Amino acid sequence: MELSKRIRRPKWTDARLLVGAVLVVLAVVATYLLVSSANSTTRVWASARALVPGEVLDPADLTVAEVNLADLGSRYLSAEVNLPEGSSVRSVVAAGELLAASTVAPLSELEGRVVAIDVAGSVPSVVDAGSLVDVWSQPEQNGLDDDGAEPEQIVDSAPVAHITRDVGSFGVGDGARIEVFVGTGDLSAVLAALDGRSVLSVVGAPSPNSGEGEQ
Repeated sequence: MELSKRIRRPKWTDARLLVGAVLVVLAVVATYLLVSSANSTTRVWASARALVPGEVLDPADLTVAEVNLADLGSRYLSAEVNLPEGSSVRSVVAAGELLAASTVAPLSELEGRVVAIDVAGSVPSVVDAGSLVDVWSQPEQNGLDDDGAEPEQIVDSAPVAHITRDVGSFGVGDGARIEVFVGTGDLSAVLAALDGRSVLSVVGAPSPNSGEGEQ
């Protein structure tokens, strides 16, 4: 009888305590992994200035940013990978914005080219590299009796790659040279307007990123 009292079958409460202990351990491990993941960062490329389609990317155009690994995935271009040669961006990338992997593309794949446009009149101060502009064309008048044709918009929301002000021939403060990325569908209209018989002007266009936070 004394031996039978010593050898007792485990009670169901012992199994419950064991399960509870296992759950506590799992919770501690999960918390540790979560905190470690939240504190992990990786190096990705970000733009040092506004990037515009048609421009060849150069390492000097980029800077390195530390990004939370949990939020990274494969969305952004890793700074551990060399920048592809002869590459550009598919759309405007604002200064300081992370460089999405899907944005980078070979220059040969872009459907458009950068075109230099000389504007005789003043250009709004909001127009700068990385901004968008609408391009308008108006044929020059042939004489005093010529009422002239109505201005026609030939490009919608063209990204500005570069702008040089005060290059006009009418005095300081007049004219500008603007380099814009023009899509293939609008190239013929722009080249026709650049034949010297049209007056070109630009107006600032709303940015699709206006009002949105940075990534």
